[in-house]
Amino acid sequence: MKAVIKGCDFGPAVSKVVLRIPEAMAGNNLSREFFSVRDIRKTGIFAKKQNRTVKAVYYSDESGNRAEDFADGKPGFVTIELSYSPREGSPFYYNARTGFTRWLPEYALEITVKDQKTVLPVTTKGKPVEENILLPEIANADVNGTFTGKEGNRLTYASYVPDNASEENKRPLVIWLHGAGEGGTDPRITLYGNKVVALLQKEFQSIMGGAYILAPQTAVYWKRNEAGKYLSPKNGGKHSVYLHDLQELIDDFIGANHVDPDRIIVGGASNGGFMTLDLLLHYPERYAAAYPICEIYEPELISDEKLAGIKDIPMWFVYAKNDRTVVPSLYEEPLLKRLKDMGCREVRTSVFADVHDTSGAYTADGKPYQYFGHFSWIYFLNNECIDGDLSIWEWMSHVGTGL
Repeated sequence: MKAVIKGCDFGPAVSKVVLRIPEAMAGNNLSREFFSVRDIRKTGIFAKKQNRTVKAVYYSDESGNRAEDFADGKPGFVTIELSYSPREGSPFYYNARTGFTRWLPEYALEITVKDQKTVLPVTTKGKPVEENILLPEIANADVNGTFTGKEGNRLTYASYVPDNASEENKRPLVIWLHGAGEGGTDPRITLYGNKVVALLQKEFQSIMGGAYILAPQTAVYWKRNEAGKYLSPKNGGKHSVYLHDLQELIDDFIGANHVDPDRIIVGGASNGGFMTLDLLLHYPERYAAAYPICEIYEPELISDEKLAGIKDIPMWFVYAKNDRTVVPSLYEEPLLKRLKDMGCREVRTSVFADVHDTSGAYTADGKPYQYFGHFSWIYFLNNECIDGDLSIWEWMSHVGTGL
């Protein structure tokens, strides 16, 4: 029995349960009325239980893929499709005390088949129960990367290698830098906390013609100065404490793969937007383009000399007007004005009034579900940032090609 985890706008969700055909089903036609499922979530002393809606049941393979035909006429598994939303089904939780997103301390699914009850542990002691979960969106990714730079900072990372990469067909590299909440030592938090798994899927990869993905992860957050304190006008500092070791990791990855050096694109959200600009400001010659999202780099910390050094790098900024975490009038707007006043070559923007569900799947009070205004990365990861006839993913695919 396994829980299938899917990346969503709001984070991960257990979308399916795959189980061997239970004895209770013997002699019965498959029907969702025979099945019920509920979550058991525990973050403190008490467990909370929540019923999940069974949307469909069908015969499948052991990975949950619908099976229509069977050579021996005897399918071995049943998959239960479940409802999920911003309010249900997530194996993650945000710890407001630490500021980090983590696997739930204890999370299980209680599955009942015709009065026969089974409990499937999904997480325990804050870690996933590996033998009980399936993560199909990252099946072809490496999520166990580790790197320690010359300055002693240890970084974990996830990476993806496109099938068509070769010495004769060098492919672009897209770097994703996580926000403060996704720091830690498990890169799956980075991939699923913000649906970065979208960059590994068919749509993005097809638009890019195959692209490497690198998602570095710091144990805490990027916006720390050389002394290890939060980098701000109050604390000062010239760059992130991770700057040189992060660039060393990126260079190491490039050297070990068939990466096109003219098509290296860096971006990220919030703290990752800060780190994007920090890399650009100190290593401008390394990057072909950048996509800072709700970035949190104080403009007053950037000298005119440093800014002039990146004015010819194509950039696409993304943010929402109602962002109260990184207020645009304090961050993006003054920085964009300075760039434009310098005569920057190409700066595009996607500015949204708010951040809401655009899929039609999630509503509240009859209206599209509203996310926090800070969550503008949702639009990037759904390829919903448009400038004229060009989407942000298409723009990325043109970087370094002369198109």
